[in-house]
Amino acid sequence: MYKEPFQQRFIQVYQQLKLFIYPLGLALLGVLIVRCIYSRTDVYFFINHLHTPTGDFVFPYITELGSTAATVVFSLLLFFINKRMGIVMALAYIITAIISFTLKFLVGFPRPHRYFAARLQDIYFVPGVEILDNFRSFPSGHSVCAFTAATVLSYYAKNKYWSFLYLSLALLVAWSRMYMSQHFLEDVTAGAILGVFVSMIWLSFAAVSTNGISRP
Repeated sequence: MYKEPFQQRFIQVYQQLKLFIYPLGLALLGVLIVRCIYSRTDVYFFINHLHTPTGDFVFPYITELGSTAATVVFSLLLFFINKRMGIVMALAYIITAIISFTLKFLVGFPRPHRYFAARLQDIYFVPGVEILDNFRSFPSGHSVCAFTAATVLSYYAKNKYWSFLYLSLALLVAWSRMYMSQHFLEDVTAGAILGVFVSMIWLSFAAVSTNGISRP
């Protein structure tokens, strides 16, 4: 049984993630400011006009870091390195994925391809990328997975400066979803918040012992 109240355990997790959360908070503040000034359409087409040959080549690979296959591979790799950490990661993926898919079906917001069905001629689509066209845009599942992994890895990292790398990779995954016209800014932002916050709650139960922060 845990002796500390949940609030105390959550604070312990937060203390381990400060170098991850602070820059993420600044990024989220920037997103809020942008959305207060510009519309969903303005933001989408601004990003859509930033394509380059290098980006068209790189981002389809980067986006796979938030795929289902990546969640399985990362969980297995961590399990072989440290069983406890691998299990914590796998369950974090499962919990955030369940919440993500539930929200997708409850919200039912159209993806960009369907949302802008009357303006497809104005949109640049990355060659070779299959564009999804359904009502499961919100939140971005890839972003949820990427930020879930980044949160857990940052928590367990002995050198907390690795948090900057994990955050950067998660942000690149989120950007790739917009770059490839699979999601809107709101979708990836919600995915990031969901992945981080729910993972922190999970870590508060799974990784904080009665003696403080448990380590692999």
